Amino acid sequence: MANKPLSSYEFNFKPEELKKGKRSLQDMSIMQGQYQEYIVTKTGYLITILSGTGVNLDLLNEYEQTDIFDEYNAFLMSHVAESKGEVFQFLDMTVPVDFKPYILSWKKRYLEYKNNEPNDKVVANLIASYINHYEIEDANHEMTTQEHYVVLKEKIKDKNYMSLQFAEKNLTEKADVIRKSLESQFQHYDLQIRKLNAQECKNVLHLFMNFNAS
Repeated sequence: MANKPLSSYEFNFKPEELKKGKRSLQDMSIMQGQYQEYIVTKTGYLITILSGTGVNLDLLNEYEQTDIFDEYNAFLMSHVAESKGEVFQFLDMTVPVDFKPYILSWKKRYLEYKNNEPNDKVVANLIASYINHYEIEDANHEMTTQEHYVVLKEKIKDKNYMSLQFAEKNLTEKADVIRKSLESQFQHYDLQIRKLNAQECKNVLHLFMNFNAS
C-alpha cells in the first residue's frame, strides 16, 4: 500500500461562510472529535476549558477593585510573555442553572421517607412537590447563572498519534500551571479553578448554538 502524501498529515481545514440550505452545521464545525478529556479541532488544536468561581466586584471598595485589576493584569502579562504572545480566551457566559443534582437529592430523600414513614403521606407529597418544582425549572431554563471560563489550546504538530500525545501532555501541564497561577494570584478572594472534562466542554459549546441544549 502506497504511503499517503505529506499533505494528508497536515491540518489545512479552514472554516467557510455557511451557505443557507447548502451546508450543514457539522460541515462548518471546527470540531473533529474527542481525545481523552480534550476536544480535537479540524484546524489542528487540542482544546480544554477551565471554570472559575469568579470574584464579586460589587462587594469590594474602590481600592480593592483597583488592586484586583492590577493583579489580573500582572497575571495576563506574565503568561502572555511566557507563551510567546499567545492570548487566552476568557468567556463570561449566562447559562441555565443545572438542577439535576438537587432533583436527585430530593428523589433520594423522597424514597427514604417513603420507606421509613409509609403512612405519612403529607410530608411525602410535600417532598414530591419540591421535586416537581425543580424539574419544571430545569426543563424551562428560566433560572440562570453567570459562569466564567478560560479556554486553552495546544497545537498538534501533524496528524499522527505521537503528535496527539505530545500535545495532550503539553496542554495538561499548561492547564495545571494556569489553574495554580490564578488560584495563587487571587487566593485572598477564594477563587477556585477546575478543568472541565470533555463532556462539560461540549456542553459549553452547545450553549453557544442553543441555550436550551444543556
